[in-house]
Amino acid sequence: MPLFAHDAVPFAPATMQFVRGQFAYLERDPHGARRLFFENSGGSLRLRKASERALEISHYPDGSSRPHKAARELAGLQDQGEADLRAFFGGDASGALLPTATASQAMFVVIRAVAENVSGTNIVTTAIEHPSSYDACVRYAHRTGQELRVAQPDRTTGGVDPSAIADLVDSGTSLVSVIATSNISGTITDIPAVIKAARAKNPHVYTIVDAVQYAPHGVIDATAWEVDAVNIAPYKMFGDRGHAFTYLSQRFAQLDHDRVGGAGNDTWAMGSAAPAAFAGFSAIMDYLVAVGGTRAGTGRREGIVAGMRAIQGHEQALLHTLIEGTAQQTGLRDMPGVHVHFADRVASSARDLIVPLTFDHRSCADAVRAYEELGVIVYERVATSHYSERILRSLGLEEVVRVSPLHCHSLEEAERFLTVTEKIAQPETG
Repeated sequence: MPLFAHDAVPFAPATMQFVRGQFAYLERDPHGARRLFFENSGGSLRLRKASERALEISHYPDGSSRPHKAARELAGLQDQGEADLRAFFGGDASGALLPTATASQAMFVVIRAVAENVSGTNIVTTAIEHPSSYDACVRYAHRTGQELRVAQPDRTTGGVDPSAIADLVDSGTSLVSVIATSNISGTITDIPAVIKAARAKNPHVYTIVDAVQYAPHGVIDATAWEVDAVNIAPYKMFGDRGHAFTYLSQRFAQLDHDRVGGAGNDTWAMGSAAPAAFAGFSAIMDYLVAVGGTRAGTGRREGIVAGMRAIQGHEQALLHTLIEGTAQQTGLRDMPGVHVHFADRVASSARDLIVPLTFDHRSCADAVRAYEELGVIVYERVATSHYSERILRSLGLEEVVRVSPLHCHSLEEAERFLTVTEKIAQPETG
């Protein structure tokens, strides 16, 4: 199964209508103003049912570890949520789940576990990692006396080639930590190729994948990838903030880690469960299965994958519209005063639905304000921010406007965005 689908197949009208009806504040902001929310890499538009279901369950005063009826109901919701997580990750029963408040917290937990328990002389990562994983690698490489080796990106594609990562791996490498999709360039890393190349150099190396940005747009297959740890954050995949989940391979789950005395060696959850978080995640999975349109009786994993493939096809159609335009509207590739970075290589590299832009006549901060005045929400990533500096400068940039729609947006809305962008790109007069 390929890492990512390249076919641009927009939703059928009935599917598009269904999808748009599931999201809150899709056409108007919480105050009623009409807008396009093209800032889904900073979070995502929310599924009503996911938030409603989580809120409903959060009202229960019961603890899921008790024997009475309501408590058993909560325990059942957690069991279903855990099964759905394994189905979404493509994991199996031999692995473990690590629930945390944030995906960033999870990265520090898992990187620490490898650095402190796996003998080695070096840790390998890339320059385009999110600070949560990159800074954790810096911290625990220093604490354990290991060398930190950093693979640099290709400034043409905006991603890191698997060979550039594998070149840094040797018999002393304890850990390879890599991001599945850059949340600035939008380039998707070929995770299976990275892991295969790294293990060819060192069969015992542990691999960790940050899939937070990738998860709402692509199929994760932890078993096929042979990854040791991979994380997601539901707030970026149509759910609520305040919780995150990481799948751990069987061998990773056995590493020494903080746990209460009565817990098994492969138990990574700490404290009381949050059934509402699991119930909200299951609602997201229900939605994916509905979008996939599989027949009744189809396995949960198959239904989820079908939904993600349908989402991929529509998002690639959106990306193509943004880059190439329509019969009525010039696309970003040919728009005067606009520069598209990396995303103009859509035909030759796997890409998320992220388009980084710069303008001839405006700073990115000015462009973002101008977009908002015209009813479009996007975001600037600038090298003055710790979250962006290392990544942008490794890509040869100081700033970009990050444009990140979601699969619930229509091709007509993509065209509307282009019309707004053309206005913003014109030189200011006066």
